[in-house]
Amino acid sequence: MEFAPYKTLDPGKLTWIANQLLPPNKPPSDLMLDLLPKRSNWPMWGLIFLAFAKPSVAFSQEPENPYATTIEPILVKYCVACHNPSDHESNLQLHSLQSILTGGDAGPALIPGKPDDSLILRRTLGIDSPKMPPEDSPQPSPQDIDKLKQWIMAGAPGTDRPNSLLDRWKQITKSTTHPTSDKTKPAITACAIIDSNHILIGKFANVELLDLKNPTAKPKSIHPLTGKVSQIRVDSNTKLAAIAGGIPGIGGLVQIIPISSTPTISLQDSQIKSIEAHKDILYCAAIHPTDPWVATAGYDRIIRLWDFQSGKLLRSFEGHNGAVYDLDFDPSGQVLASASADETIKVWHVESGLRLDTLGQGEAEQLRVRFLKSNPQTPDQIDIVATGADRRIRQWRLPSLEQPSVSPMLESIFAHESTIHQLALSPDHSYAITAAHDGTIKLWQTQDWSLIADLPASKDLLTSIAWSSDASTLYCTSIAGELKSHNIAQLVSNYKKNQSAPTTQSAHSTWSAPIDTSTDIPVVAESDSGPRWIDQAQVLSIPVKLQGVLKNEDVSLGRASLGGDWYAIDCKKGQALVIEIFAARDKSPLDSLLEITDDKARPVLRTRLQAVRESYFTFRGKDSSTIDDFRLHRWEDMELNQWLYAGGEVVQLWLYPRGPDSGFKVYPGFGNRFTYFGTSPIAHALNEPAWIVGEIDPQSPPVSNGLPVFPIYYSNDDDPQRFGGKDSKIDFLPPDNGRYYIRLRDTRGLSGDDFKYSLIIQYPTPRMNFKLETNEVTLRPDVGAEFVVSAERFDGLDGDIQVEFDQLPTGIQIASPLFIEKGQLKAIGQIRTNTPLAQIPKEFEINLIAKGRIADQEVIAANRPKLKVKVNDKPTMLLKLVGKNDPDDAPAIETLKIKPGQTISAKLVIQRGDLAADIAFGGDDCGRNLPHGCFVDNIGLNGLLIPAGQSSREVFITAAPIVQPQRRLFHLRGNVDGNPTSLPVELIVQ
Repeated sequence: MEFAPYKTLDPGKLTWIANQLLPPNKPPSDLMLDLLPKRSNWPMWGLIFLAFAKPSVAFSQEPENPYATTIEPILVKYCVACHNPSDHESNLQLHSLQSILTGGDAGPALIPGKPDDSLILRRTLGIDSPKMPPEDSPQPSPQDIDKLKQWIMAGAPGTDRPNSLLDRWKQITKSTTHPTSDKTKPAITACAIIDSNHILIGKFANVELLDLKNPTAKPKSIHPLTGKVSQIRVDSNTKLAAIAGGIPGIGGLVQIIPISSTPTISLQDSQIKSIEAHKDILYCAAIHPTDPWVATAGYDRIIRLWDFQSGKLLRSFEGHNGAVYDLDFDPSGQVLASASADETIKVWHVESGLRLDTLGQGEAEQLRVRFLKSNPQTPDQIDIVATGADRRIRQWRLPSLEQPSVSPMLESIFAHESTIHQLALSPDHSYAITAAHDGTIKLWQTQDWSLIADLPASKDLLTSIAWSSDASTLYCTSIAGELKSHNIAQLVSNYKKNQSAPTTQSAHSTWSAPIDTSTDIPVVAESDSGPRWIDQAQVLSIPVKLQGVLKNEDVSLGRASLGGDWYAIDCKKGQALVIEIFAARDKSPLDSLLEITDDKARPVLRTRLQAVRESYFTFRGKDSSTIDDFRLHRWEDMELNQWLYAGGEVVQLWLYPRGPDSGFKVYPGFGNRFTYFGTSPIAHALNEPAWIVGEIDPQSPPVSNGLPVFPIYYSNDDDPQRFGGKDSKIDFLPPDNGRYYIRLRDTRGLSGDDFKYSLIIQYPTPRMNFKLETNEVTLRPDVGAEFVVSAERFDGLDGDIQVEFDQLPTGIQIASPLFIEKGQLKAIGQIRTNTPLAQIPKEFEINLIAKGRIADQEVIAANRPKLKVKVNDKPTMLLKLVGKNDPDDAPAIETLKIKPGQTISAKLVIQRGDLAADIAFGGDDCGRNLPHGCFVDNIGLNGLLIPAGQSSREVFITAAPIVQPQRRLFHLRGNVDGNPTSLPVELIVQ
């Protein structure tokens, strides 16, 4: 693996080689793709490409063929990109002498012996319009133009090169010379593991076999190739390898070689299947998992499927608007995915050639794509993961292998600070490696795309990466000809150990402190010893309720930086406390601000939040209370339940935008918005930066993704759940044993004798305030009626809340189980009867009981509201849900099944009676009591409607990727007299 500088070649020969191998706008490989959009960089590619070439190669100038040696390189460099067999503007092709003489819409491109009358020269000089090449493209030098003119004047002598790629290659390299010794290493452009002991490595015009157990041994040449090796891919059975490459601007070649015998023998030509697959270089090839087929793609934007046994072209897949850099078959071989310079991933049905989906969320060239088996327990669940020049990892769920469908995006991770040009999945798909142009290499856990480790960065550009067959080692090749290995098994082991260690309190953690059920909290008054600064802090016992006043002397100018009332508490590590202020609720003018510090007045760190996605507010800003219409740049890359950080406030995404004129809803989905990690709600301006963030251990290094890390301290202005209004509240989990200090101030810096407050410090008491928001319902014949329950949660009571019913009269049915879902605050119940209304009391009451759990403790709501029920025998509109293909008179369905990331449908049928107008069923909330993350997806601008004159419509239900497996009863409700509901339907999330 030696690399020699090109000392034997003069600049003229270097230019000739560049022109032969690198036409304009045609990358030699998938390397250094940051340069792709810049046409002016392509002359430089001639020199870069030499790093991939054989050592000390000298080419013949072929003086007997001036067209091939002098003119063709000029045309290839400046013209052929837009005038070739697959892309011929104005029907003009300039890739061959014959096509130049044939010309295009304006006639022949040249007239031998008459340069002044030749269109190709006139447009190059700008005499005729339009000027070519365009002004924004690289222009031929005066010397190039003079060569073109002299050649035409001489009668345009010369001939076309041979059409065969192999013949062309032989002509290019017929004067090759080889040095007797090399001291440096030629670039390795591709690699693939074939077994636990051997790796295939691709070099310029050659593939070699390297013994991994004996790395000092000389690599064994397996087979000489035509041109550059772009990619080596091994089939799923590790019996065949596909080698893709060719010569830029001349042709592409794929070769299929058997690899079961490569450790012991060199391959004969008869063992190799070769296909000249395209008219330009190939960047990728993938072997079908079950059939003798290979898919190829490259610069020409077309994907082709071949039978490599016969060399027959089976079909082509066209639709990309840019070069195709990578391909992958799903494990069954039914579907092919492609990554392209047009910023998209496309999904194709192999047998029919039908495009199943276009994944267009990319913001730059997409360079790698792989199918991901995300869950071993659900082998039929297939995901797609891709990386590219937008520096992100994206993951999509593929709903169908046979029918066109919308593939929901599950993840979008900002992963590197430069183009991600390499992606490799471990054999069991549990882990992934990404590598970027800046040399960074990262190891990820694919289950949640958490970063396991940053591998040592490469000082040279990596050209390929490959996992060992046992997933213990990663092999990387570079442009400098190096093959390096990394111990992945040790990194994974260290990560698992760290994950099992205790971490900091998260926003949804449960309290580990003992529960103090006593309501007799000792009440004390402030000390009368003067200002309560940190060095004069009053030491408090816990629990305590302190009555105080924030006086002027407490915030005097002489100690302004430490002004306020200070109190000291002695804490045990991990013993949680609730610290709360009562002031505004008691009509005090104090707008409190609470902070917790150490004995040097330094704030105590609560956690750190790592930004994983950057954004900003669009359309309009937000006040400090609104929950709705959070319009964010690139919201499509965001997912429900993710944390959004802006200006020190953290909110949680609750519902997707429901149309072009809407934004996210944030928690709790109604009322004033909640904040998390103890942060305070604030207003946000238009275009203000915002980030999707994740919590990281304060002791662990952040992800090196180029995005900020936000420290969150124990400090609060307003109660995060807004129960206390403007009063402050902190849930404190002491990180260590010792004394901590509580500082109380006014957010405006004000004080006075009337700035009274109560400071309460106690151990958390998980509890709820259970409510019945619908005090009274009316039962109608043959339909249901709904009621709404809600719960205010306190001190970590965050799990499911079960609702039970007492004193149900005979014949009355309530859809059950009814529960308020984990982390949510509301549920919608339904009451109905199949008994004739005459047999039911005209009025009655039902007692409701709410029960929750935290750890092993049951928490029962103290209040037990009563639901009042009245009976009315006046008929109302009937409605039901039936199967989407069922007739309208079919019986109502009882169950629907859905998977996370999937959309299903049913049909809503009504009996109008005398109702002639549009019938509405609500907007965002029209799917009544659906699980969090499931919603009716075709509500339109006016909500879910059945227009006048119609009696049915299809209803689409979507489950976000975050929805957990569960069963839940839901219904639809008509907004007409009586608000009738459909029969309950059990939605089974699988």
